[in-house]
Amino acid sequence: MRQTFLTDRKFIAYWLFNIGLGIPTPYVLIYLIFGFYGFMSPPTMQARYMAAGVLCVYLLVWFIGNYMCLRKEDRGTKFGMLALSLLPLAISSFISFKIIASISS
Repeated sequence: MRQTFLTDRKFIAYWLFNIGLGIPTPYVLIYLIFGFYGFMSPPTMQARYMAAGVLCVYLLVWFIGNYMCLRKEDRGTKFGMLALSLLPLAISSFISFKIIASISS
């Protein structure tokens, strides 16, 4: 019973991390688009570097957070759950984007 509870707690942390990381995803993507392509004028090199830095930090948080949640799993489970982590991330970012769109309009 105790072993099952610890395993469940680990996977709950995994799902909550990916859902929580999906909330700022639309902000990151909007910042990346405006940083690389500009909004009203062509972007400066500093804006492009800032956008690339935000992308690198976001990907590092995603990878390290998932690795920390799944550090005691075998390699096949790690790769499978890392690929599966895009699903709750995409769902929560879509909901977050819809909330942003409804508030801003």
